[in-house]
This record gives sequence, C-alpha cells and structure tokens, in this order.
Amino acid sequence: MKNEHTDDTFLSRWLNNDLTNDELVSFQKTDAYKEYQKIIDATKNFNAPDFNKEVVFAKIKEQTNKTKVKKLVPNWMYAAAASIAILISTVFYLTSSKEMFSTSFGEQLAVVLPDGSEVLLNSKSSLSYKKSDWFDGKRTLQLNGEAYFKVKKGSKFSVNSQNGSVSVLGTQFNVKTNPSYFEVLCYEGKVQVKNNEETAILTQGLSFRKIGENSSEKGTFISSKPNWINGESSFNNAPLQYVLDELEKQYQVKVSSSNIDVNTLFTGTFTNKNLDLALQTICVPLSIQFKITDDKVVLSKK
Repeated sequence: MKNEHTDDTFLSRWLNNDLTNDELVSFQKTDAYKEYQKIIDATKNFNAPDFNKEVVFAKIKEQTNKTKVKKLVPNWMYAAAASIAILISTVFYLTSSKEMFSTSFGEQLAVVLPDGSEVLLNSKSSLSYKKSDWFDGKRTLQLNGEAYFKVKKGSKFSVNSQNGSVSVLGTQFNVKTNPSYFEVLCYEGKVQVKNNEETAILTQGLSFRKIGENSSEKGTFISSKPNWINGESSFNNAPLQYVLDELEKQYQVKVSSSNIDVNTLFTGTFTNKNLDLALQTICVPLSIQFKITDDKVVLSKK
C-alpha cells in the first residue's frame, strides 16, 4: 500500500493547509515532519532584507505541482533539500554582503545603522560594514574620510580605519582619517582610541590627533558638535597641506601649491559654501595669493 506521506501532492497539500485533521496528526508523528519543521524554524532566525519566506514557499509549492517523474526518494526530501539550499544561500548572503555608503565632493550623507545609531558622513568619505556582524551583535564599521557618530548604548561599537580604531559603548564622537592624518574628538561619553601601539582614552572635550610620522597629540575643545555639519571646516595648528586637501574635497577643485610651504601651520575656519571666501580666509593670514580658473586654484607667495 502506498504511504500517504510520499504521495506526489502530499507536501503541496500540507503547505496549503489542506490536510485533514487525521492526516495532519499522523504526519506530525513522522520523522519527515520533524526534519522539515527544523528547517522552517531555522529560517526564522535570519532577517536578510531581500529574503521573502512566502515567495520561497510559493516556489517550492510550484515545483511540487509540476509534471511528475519517477522518483527514487520521497517528495518531502526534495522539498527539504530545496529549503536547505535556500537556507545556505541566505547564510552566504548574510555573511558576505556588505552595506556601503559614500559621499562626493561637497556632499554630506546621514546614515542610520541597524542598531539605531546615527552617522553623518562628510564630503569624499566612505563607510562600510558587514551585515552578519550586526546580526551577531558585533557593531563594527570601516571608515575612510570623516564622520560624526551618535552611538546607541549596547555592545561594543568599533570604527576601524587604516590609521587606527575607535571603540565605544554609547557616545558621540567625530573621526577623521586619511592616509597620513588621524583625528578623534569626543563630544559625549568616553571613547578608546588605538593607533599602532598607542592607546588613549578620551572623555568629553578631549581630542587625539596623529599626523604622518609626528608624535600623537592630545588636546581639548569646547564645541558641542563638528563645525563641518554646519558648512564650515575648522583646523587647529594643522599643516596647510591638510587644509588644502579639505578645500579640494568640499569644492571639487585641484589646488596647485608648488610654490607654497604646505607645512605651514594654519588655525582657523573656512566656509564650505563659497570658494572665493574660503580661499581668502586661508590665504590672507598666510600672505598667499590665489587665482581661480574653472576647477583649478593656483597659489603663490605675495
């Protein structure tokens, strides 16, 4: 006598909730039911953005209702295998997929992270994180450029860069990282900064900066948030080269400074909304002349 649980339409009827009470009770006592239920329960633990369980089941049902061929194994095993394949694909998607965000010249971008933490990216900056890390409670990001963070309290939150890392549990801080420039400002709470073999703890109003091969510097500040959020770029005893780099990012221009000492220190703020005014703010105190031609700025000594 043919086993009712290997009937070609049985799985489809079960997925459609068309089994009689007696059939359902009988099926729930079988090993087939237990194995398939484990697969369904496992899929509930994943929250991949593009994974739609209803669509997946619909596809399984469609496959079970197609033209029948002679089978060497029961139907439920084909369906289970299909679900396992879907499960494996979902796991691969979660573990390999990355979220990536970036800004162009003179652009800012607000990003809300999976835990509700907020990030504001400054111009010509990029941010990325692996989705699976956040599902596992590992709040880890990769940053290139500059960003302001408002971190929700919770597990360890880490911002990694080519110059060092910043770790917190819940706070507000700003990180600026470029090939030879690394700066962290703590606006609220406490952060831990690691740069090569050096570690520093910053509390509200304290900063850490490492420029090139120079020794790291610790300082203080009184602002409640980064000036760049309001359209201004600020510097405190920073080499002119880094000031000009920021100018290029904000205005999408190329600055020619071959006749200028770019190691001259600059303290001040320039606007990110008016190139001529920004250049005056930088150049006048340093006795530098400038000429703007299309997307190029040429600097020269007076």
